Amino acid sequence: MSNILIVDDSRVDRSIIANIIKKNVSEAIIYESDDGMNVEQMLRLEDIALCILDLRMPYRDGIDILETIKSDAQIMDIPVIVCSAVMDSETLSSVLTLGAYDYFTKPLSEEVMKIALPLKVKNAIELSKRTKHIIELSQIDALTGLYNRHYFKMHIASENTKGNRSYAMLMADINGLKLVNDAFGSDYGDQYMIQVSQIIKDVMPKESICARWGGDEFAILLPDADKKCAEQYASKIRKQFAKMQTAELSMSLAFGWDSNTDRESDLFKLLTNAEDAMIRDKILESESARSSMIIAILHTLHEKNPREEAHSRRVSELCYRMGEALELSDKELHDLKVIGLLHDIGKIAIDENILNKPGKLVYEEWLEIKRHPEIGHRILSGAPEMREYAHIILCHHERLDGKGYPNGLRGDDIPLYSKLLSIIDSYDAMTCERPYRKTLSAEEAAEELIKHSGTQFDEALTAIFVEKVIASECHVCGKAGRV
Repeated sequence: MSNILIVDDSRVDRSIIANIIKKNVSEAIIYESDDGMNVEQMLRLEDIALCILDLRMPYRDGIDILETIKSDAQIMDIPVIVCSAVMDSETLSSVLTLGAYDYFTKPLSEEVMKIALPLKVKNAIELSKRTKHIIELSQIDALTGLYNRHYFKMHIASENTKGNRSYAMLMADINGLKLVNDAFGSDYGDQYMIQVSQIIKDVMPKESICARWGGDEFAILLPDADKKCAEQYASKIRKQFAKMQTAELSMSLAFGWDSNTDRESDLFKLLTNAEDAMIRDKILESESARSSMIIAILHTLHEKNPREEAHSRRVSELCYRMGEALELSDKELHDLKVIGLLHDIGKIAIDENILNKPGKLVYEEWLEIKRHPEIGHRILSGAPEMREYAHIILCHHERLDGKGYPNGLRGDDIPLYSKLLSIIDSYDAMTCERPYRKTLSAEEAAEELIKHSGTQFDEALTAIFVEKVIASECHVCGKAGRV
């Protein structure tokens, strides 16, 4: 549909022009103004695609209306076709200079009614559609469908110049989205962005300006509103978002808001205050909530691949026993046990077909597998209380001789717990049933560890593990995944 506004003080002329348009433009919806007094408001509110403007009217001059339209950033791109019974060269030059799209003279000749006016209207509507599409591309965020940061800043700068109106500013942020992106990929995280954006569209009133402010942040400007109003909308968004969460991976939102009750405060200052309040709200999110999300990610990995769960639990238990052999403190024993459980969390982002492949991996698949320490590091780095574990897990496939991955570290550059984890991870992989490699006995695996100590494994730690942890028993395993 194309909304067309005819501004003319003559009822007869309005009727003639409207009938011509309706006959030739099937999707046209006609709006009329007989005095031009409310033109700007109608152009803003009715999504007008074309304005046909009479230049000679008793209450308001058409040239004045045209000048006003072309000086208003919100409506200046709407094509205006001017018409008048008197269209001398000076007037024509003036209206075209002001930005009129085209013109015609009255009374309408048969040629104008049948050919010229319908063609001018169709061309103007097509221009309006193209212009609107281009403007939308420059103003709209492609992922969320909300306004983008640039448009939001331009809008509040424009509103700043008007003054004498109360506004509330609301900021929102998705807690833990980085963890989700690191664990499941950006496509998964994008779905949360789209989800929140749709809730904002559904909840916020039509007159609000809603934008994607940053990666996972949203900014909303509410005209004629105060802090209480902003808080109420934040509560509605939060409740709707909570309804859409799952027990396995529950996300949350952080909010901040402010308002200019004196109607004079700079809107950019409101934006800064709302953003600061949002950051404070985000900081108040408990560490246990972030930890719970990490555990949920680990649970998802184990749900997808039970062999990985069995492998991680065995490695965790062996880490604990190795810690006892080293006579570590209770806190250090706890850390080792957690590290064992989390060491392969990065595999959540690895294709299941690669993890479960029964045969030998091709080079590209092996490169994909080698990403899991870095992915695990990114996931765990998102929670401050787990950052100590993150670096250890990043390095658990490094080798003393520098031939490990991902960074080719050597000797003492590799953390102690990473060296320990490397031994235990390799031992469990060798002694547990896998479809792509022969299963070794505990004794055979111990021999392999000793054989490669000094090059792949730390000699002293290997000796302690073999002599004090596995010497007196035969390690009995179920199925384990790829290391």
